[in-house]
Amino acid sequence: MRLFSRVFSGVLLLLPAVRAIYKDEAYQNDWHLALIGASIPSSTFFHRPALDAKASLIYTLTSRSILAAINPRDGSIVWRHLLGDGTSSGVARKAEGAVIAAVDREVKAFDAIDGKLIWETTFAGRVKDLQVIGGSTAIVLFENGSVTKVSGGKIVWESPAIDGKDIPQSLSFQGNNVFGLYQQPSKGLRIATIPAETGKLSSSSISASIQPMDKIYSSASVVVWTENSMSQIKFLVLGAKSPAISVAAPEGVVDIKFQASGKTLLVHYETEDKSWAEVYGLDQTKGSVNNLYSLDANAARSAFSVTESGSETYITWTLPNGESFLYGSKSADVLDSYTSDSHNSGDVSVLSAISEIIPKPEKKYAVRTFIATSSPGFHGNTYLVRNGKAIWSRPESLVSVTASAWVELLDPAAEEVAEELDVEVHKSVVGAYVHRLARHAHELVTYGPDWLASIPGRVMDAFLSNEIKEEKSGKWRDFFGFRKYAVVATREGGLVALDVGRKGAIVWEVSLVSSKDAGQWQGVQQIYEVGKGTVGVVTYGGEYWEVDAFEGKVLTKAPIGGRIKSSTILERGGKSKVVMVVLEGSTITLLPPGATLGEPAYIVVRGDAGDLNGLRVDNITLATVKTWDFVPQPTEEIHSVINRPAYDPIASIGKVLGDRSVMYKYINKNLITIIATNPSHSSATIYILESVSGVIVHSAVHAGADTTKPITATMSENWLVYSYFGAEEVNGEPAAKGYHLVVSELFESRSPNYRGPLATAQMYSALAGEIGRPHVLSHSYIFPAEISSLGVTTTKQGITTREVLAMMPWSSSIIALPKRLLDPRRPVDRDPNEAEREEGLMKYAPVLEIDPRSVLNHKRELLGITDIVTTPAQLESTSIIFAYGGDLFGTRVTPSMPFDVLGKEFSKIQLVGTILALGVGVGFVAPMVRRKQINQRWLTLS
Repeated sequence: MRLFSRVFSGVLLLLPAVRAIYKDEAYQNDWHLALIGASIPSSTFFHRPALDAKASLIYTLTSRSILAAINPRDGSIVWRHLLGDGTSSGVARKAEGAVIAAVDREVKAFDAIDGKLIWETTFAGRVKDLQVIGGSTAIVLFENGSVTKVSGGKIVWESPAIDGKDIPQSLSFQGNNVFGLYQQPSKGLRIATIPAETGKLSSSSISASIQPMDKIYSSASVVVWTENSMSQIKFLVLGAKSPAISVAAPEGVVDIKFQASGKTLLVHYETEDKSWAEVYGLDQTKGSVNNLYSLDANAARSAFSVTESGSETYITWTLPNGESFLYGSKSADVLDSYTSDSHNSGDVSVLSAISEIIPKPEKKYAVRTFIATSSPGFHGNTYLVRNGKAIWSRPESLVSVTASAWVELLDPAAEEVAEELDVEVHKSVVGAYVHRLARHAHELVTYGPDWLASIPGRVMDAFLSNEIKEEKSGKWRDFFGFRKYAVVATREGGLVALDVGRKGAIVWEVSLVSSKDAGQWQGVQQIYEVGKGTVGVVTYGGEYWEVDAFEGKVLTKAPIGGRIKSSTILERGGKSKVVMVVLEGSTITLLPPGATLGEPAYIVVRGDAGDLNGLRVDNITLATVKTWDFVPQPTEEIHSVINRPAYDPIASIGKVLGDRSVMYKYINKNLITIIATNPSHSSATIYILESVSGVIVHSAVHAGADTTKPITATMSENWLVYSYFGAEEVNGEPAAKGYHLVVSELFESRSPNYRGPLATAQMYSALAGEIGRPHVLSHSYIFPAEISSLGVTTTKQGITTREVLAMMPWSSSIIALPKRLLDPRRPVDRDPNEAEREEGLMKYAPVLEIDPRSVLNHKRELLGITDIVTTPAQLESTSIIFAYGGDLFGTRVTPSMPFDVLGKEFSKIQLVGTILALGVGVGFVAPMVRRKQINQRWLTLS
């Protein structure tokens, strides 16, 4: 035995020690695409974050009010901040070691290196423009015309507007004076001169004939504007006493842009098919503007950048195909030119191009250009070009995703034999059997040797816990079904397929709108998976597109016949799917064209008077008959309508209690939730309605609800979860002020093991109102943060416990709340009894705390998320999540833990070693036991 113990201990020492896990699998299965939106050209610039910094960063304020710093090396976001509500325009300027930005009524200064807030000031009026003087002192122009000087977040002086009727345009700074440019109601201009030290204002008026389409621009040296609908251009040098200089604009010009830096002014002309520029020199002593040279006409939709580097001024001209030219400020001679390796289509427009130029020896230059583009369907995509070579790109157009659809990838094991199985169906039994034997023999010969050769490698990878490489790509799904496509539509009319199983990689892009029709584009109403590998897109403007979901090829484009009110997809047995579209006037159309309904359908549509209507659609004529109306109270308005998820399997019709009794769920696939708000009385009413009969099965009124804050909800199985903000006082009584999270669960009856009045019914009809009245249990919780969007996890069979997904803008994160935590059967004012503890119920607590472990995005910040959608994987334990609307985020969750797959921490080597050690031990012990048994028998005989 001693020998065995020593050998066994030695074997155990050879096994790997148990490893403590200090970090979970964060950032392994989840991915995040941080987006900022379309850059504002006047608020985008290269800037050294510190005086001793060797390289610059790109700073930009976008149309979504996001101030960001971008690393020019790889396009990664160094830091970013959401300013305002995400919809307001603003302005950003560079300062010494800082960036100062203003959005709405707030002016903030951020450290240029790490983005930390240095100071902030909130004003009563909205900011129009600001300029930075000195180190980080800001001069701010407001929409009411007043000007304020801010230093270190404190107001130094305030200068009121000369005339409250003037429309402020911009600010300029020159020497010790600040110039404010205003448009007067009499179509003139006013230039206000304000000493930066005292703030005492003086002004002068300039006669001008400015029309609505004219442009006004000012810089530190010059004021430029157009008159008489861009037929004439006028220049006025600031600080000089000379009059304005007038120049006639070329004919046929549709747009004129101005850029100035130092003593150089560039005027950019554009017609429908070409663009060019005139370069002017400014003489501040004489107050003159001299035409230095012209740049010949080239492709339209291009962009110019005027950049100072040292004592020189450079001009970069970027064309839509990516080609660029570098000029000096003195002549039209090309200093350098760069051909592009990009493959931009002919419909691409260059919105802006911001350059950084560093002169090198022997008349060489290092040119980096940050370019923002626009094309039909995709607005605001950016990329960086270094000496003509595209270094990186950012798909900023995906910040405006408004609709999505999941696309199932093909199972290689099933698809490869699908045709062979079809052949066998049409053969006799003997013929099919012979065909199958021949097929199996062919597969054995064809794939057998490679499969046998791969066994050692696969076994080794499995034992060493190496990552198993995907053998299939493209349209073939992986073994566990983690790879799926999310087809999304942008607000501008772009259609994009994202591979959520491969970190959101873009698979293909399609534009649903042409450049000439972009002005009439009304958006995508919905996207559906209408067949295997095919998506159908319904647009508000009345078009139907079918696109190959795997390759992005347009299969069908057809007019629908009118503007779309709503649409839905119906499954008519097997794999047949029909898209039903409701046009204006409640006219019904089926898609794809030529599809049939099969049987009558019942749908819900919004009425013109703000009500809801239930319609019965005839399966032959498609004529509609109104079956019911839902009209809210006179002071109420319908806020939103929530449906159950399209895929919502229910594994059990009842909930088994701790005492083995059953509470039967009230299951009705036709239930919808209606949220109606009453702004005048600050209340919200929740209705659960049966959509076929129009019967309200449950309602709840919440007085003191703030209707200006988000009210969102989600449904699944037999329960509803919704969130709203409650007031401190309701009808003169104190109330719980804060964000409320309410859960309501519907059961067939109050009593366990009883199914209610319809339990013994052989047949019943919702059209006759025979739907029964559910017993509803509800709990309300105080939640610590605002919830802007709710979702629920989905698994393949519905066996796994569900989780409620909540987007919290305050913390820029998504959390997963177990449904068990929100169970309305949690006992109140007492501890759970033994049966309730066996169910997993805990004592009711009015406040829900956020568990940091429930944050799905970990340390990542999610900005602008509006929708959370889920889909099941092939593993019952796993649900796939995709969130969009601003940033894009995807992950996988296992609400009941990964019970159907081994984790990465499972050591196969340790398992095999343990088995071998036990085998060795058994080998040593067996002879000893046998000898002992023999000796025992001899002793017994004696």
